[in-house]
Order: sequence, then C-alpha cells, then structure tokens
Amino acid sequence: MLKDMTARCARAQYLWKLTQAFVLCVFITMIGLTLAYAVMQPDEQAKTRYLSFLHANSEEMTKMKVVGWMAKNSAMPEHVLTKIYNAAALTGNRDLILAICLVESNFNPEAESSRGAIGLMGIMPGIWEKELKELGIIKEKNDLYRISGNIAAGSHVLSSYLSETNDLRKALSRYVGGASWYATKVLQAQKQIRLAQHADQQLAIAVAQN
Repeated sequence: MLKDMTARCARAQYLWKLTQAFVLCVFITMIGLTLAYAVMQPDEQAKTRYLSFLHANSEEMTKMKVVGWMAKNSAMPEHVLTKIYNAAALTGNRDLILAICLVESNFNPEAESSRGAIGLMGIMPGIWEKELKELGIIKEKNDLYRISGNIAAGSHVLSSYLSETNDLRKALSRYVGGASWYATKVLQAQKQIRLAQHADQQLAIAVAQN
C-alpha cells in the first residue's frame, strides 16, 4: 500500500515536471515567433502588441507555477486555489497574502481555529466584523467564508497594522495576536512562493544537464 502511494506521488511529480517543461517550450516558441513578427514590422503598434503579449503570457506562467506550488501544500482542488490566487492578485500584495493564507488555513476557505479565527486569512469576527461592515468590505459574517470577502478583509486588517507599525514583522505579529514565530513562518512561505515562480529556470537547467 505504502509503495503504491509512493509510486503514485512520484509519478504525479514526474508528470507535473513534464507539464512545466512542455509549457516552458511552448512559451519560448511563442515569444520567438512574436519577436520575429515585431522585428519584421518595427512600428509602434507591433512593439505594443509584442510587449502586451509578453506581459500576458508572463502573468499566465506565473499563475500556473504559483497555483502548482499551492496544490503541493494544500488538499484543496485546483479551481479553488485558482480563485484564491486571483483574489490575492487583486490586493497588489499577492505573495504575502497567499503566504498568510497558507499559514492560517492551508488554503481552506472554511477553516476555523480554536480561537475563533475563520476563513482563509484567519479573521477574528469578534474584533473586526463591525469595522469591516462599516467599510463595506463584508455585508455579513458569512462573507468571511467566501474567498473574495475573506481576502479583502485580511488585506484590510494587515494594512491597518502596517500603517500603525510601519514594520512588516511587527504587523504580522500583531495580526496573529503577538506570536513572535508567526512573522518568520509567513515570510518563509512568501519566499517559497517567489522561488516557485522561477521553477521553470531550474527545470530548464535540470533538463539540459540530463
């Protein structure tokens, strides 16, 4: 039984690496074709289309890699993780928000802690519900179980502490109620997310070496 599970995990990891390699090859090919087009038609419109293409595809590549990392660290289905990614991206502080979601809930929108913190970012309704309603971030407590509502609420809570402390570590410590280890854990998760975004470069090097 254990051997079968190990084999399945190894196969899944192998298929994921193959998928990344394939997408990377397609991405590089598309960039090459678009660059050739831009060179052949060196007008401003062609340059604009080329830059727009690069930006759009770079965003998609980043999204694929980060959601893949999220899937390795959570039991939640991919469509849920994608919604979480999209909501975090809207905050302008995507990687940090995702790191908090990992530490607080393992990306489970319905998570509840023993202290009463709920949702992806572990919001304490007893402390924040009134303010969040007054600001129009949520309409009711149950909105904190929704992906967009919880991330919007968590982003507001974090921003509030950041404006008061002007220090990310102190803000994160206050976010969780004063625990000194929390900031380190969140920042480590944020670093892992950023490393995952460069996984294609590491994979390309590994493929070349093999």
